[in-house]
Amino acid sequence: MTLNDTSNQQDQQICFTRINGKPLIEPDPELNWEAGGVFAPAVVLENGKWKMLYRAFGKDGISRIGYAESDDGIDWNKDKKPRVIPDHTGLEYSGIEDPRIVHIDGRYLISYTAYAKQEMPVQTRIRILETTDFHKFEHVTPSFEKQKPQNDKDGVLFSEKINGLYYMLHRLEPNIQLSTSTDLKKWTKFSTVLKPTQNDWESLKIGAGSPPIKTPIGWLFFYHGVSHDMKYSMGAAILNLKAPTEVLYRLPYPLLSPGFKYEEAGVVPNVVFGTSVVELISNYYLYYGAADDVIAAALIDKSDLLKTIVKYPVN
Repeated sequence: MTLNDTSNQQDQQICFTRINGKPLIEPDPELNWEAGGVFAPAVVLENGKWKMLYRAFGKDGISRIGYAESDDGIDWNKDKKPRVIPDHTGLEYSGIEDPRIVHIDGRYLISYTAYAKQEMPVQTRIRILETTDFHKFEHVTPSFEKQKPQNDKDGVLFSEKINGLYYMLHRLEPNIQLSTSTDLKKWTKFSTVLKPTQNDWESLKIGAGSPPIKTPIGWLFFYHGVSHDMKYSMGAAILNLKAPTEVLYRLPYPLLSPGFKYEEAGVVPNVVFGTSVVELISNYYLYYGAADDVIAAALIDKSDLLKTIVKYPVN
């Protein structure tokens, strides 16, 4: 493994360091179901085995979910067939997108975006898959109280219940919202947690990235920000452990922005879209889609990040 300096930032600013300086996974042009791009990885580390679900864009314009495994989180072996395909409800007519994964109560919960027909009044909505073995999946279709019909996406579950409730961050453009549920099916009316700021990198809209990570100072939440010139970057905030609608700290600058060729040129240029973070002893590994074309990874020192982010309290 090689590390590549990412510092085009000021010396005082902390940032992710790209791993290997090149994509970890690229689309296989021989596989029609993923030939159009691979991105939005959802990664877990279980008993020394790294497992990944990822979005694969097919030549037919439909997104499916692929599967890969690794012994070190860097070199991956992909399945030749998709692991999850759109069901027959019509909610996923145009594909299943951008999975995120958590492990709760002995099973994995994968939140994702269901993409319906373009002529439907609501094209994107959040759905959830449940699995224990990454082979058999059960669907859950959440409903949100008093939420008018509108596109909803970037659903991210917390990794544990809080006061007996499931918590989910999701995105009704341009903000990030939070809802709770007792059963994953019926969700409360949302509360807005984060909004875009005047900082250029997150001035247009923001969206949930990876599932929040529990730390001594709060829930560490990585999210993406979009500038008015449509550049996607990754930022971070800390949410209150007991009341996650309260934002305690928020970095004013991005931790990762497009800067390498595979991030700047692709299906959708100038995109780093992080959807999974794995916590190791000293580092956080961020897995992200680059330019909606390939999958890459970057790391950041845990202690450095937490020491830095507390310098930016939210008033």
